[in-house]
Amino acid sequence: MIILGHKDGSIEKISNNLSTQVIKGYRAHTVIGGEFAVSSDDDNVAFKTLLGSCVAIMFYDTAKKIKAMNHFLLPTTSNSNEDMKYGLYSVEAMLNEMYKLGCQKKDLRAKISGGADIMQLMASSINSIGHRNVEFAKDFCKSEGFKILSEHTRGDHARLILMTNDFETFIKVTNKNETDSKVIQEEKSLQVEITKAPVLKEYVGGVDLFGNDPEPAPEMDIELF
Repeated sequence: MIILGHKDGSIEKISNNLSTQVIKGYRAHTVIGGEFAVSSDDDNVAFKTLLGSCVAIMFYDTAKKIKAMNHFLLPTTSNSNEDMKYGLYSVEAMLNEMYKLGCQKKDLRAKISGGADIMQLMASSINSIGHRNVEFAKDFCKSEGFKILSEHTRGDHARLILMTNDFETFIKVTNKNETDSKVIQEEKSLQVEITKAPVLKEYVGGVDLFGNDPEPAPEMDIELF
């Protein structure tokens, strides 16, 4: 079973058998922008997501063996609507679902990834979307007392994250190829929307860098973090 939080604030449970792609021996579920996913290691499901300036906060309960991943676009919003595109609402809703499954705060560990300045427009600015997202994720974990085991953040390339059982986490960083171009188009929309309204256009990536081939593409890096 996979618990999914959608960008409209709704939460549903789906069968892990609905994930048909297999990566590294796991059924792989893609977490798109504005969503989160929670599942037990017993379900043998991996979570993956493609990030530009967006950030994924991942949690793992070391006792219950339950994992979770979100994908948010901005830290917070002045909009009162329940919206998973924003980090604060997304991470709190995701944690609530973990607690319902019996997870305890003391057993949770965190990892953070994303926050690239993929357009290289504000790479050194503390006001860039990527920087703000990363700082929110780190500040949230610190203020709530969650230990951050590792982070793979910033830079100027998109990255694909794969999280499997036992909190084993893999990453591929793009190399200014077609994938980066697709993510950049979404980043441009995000940069425009941020100046107009508190509710932003959601990023709906889904480009598959892993595929079903256990060998990484030669232009990609793959590493554990």
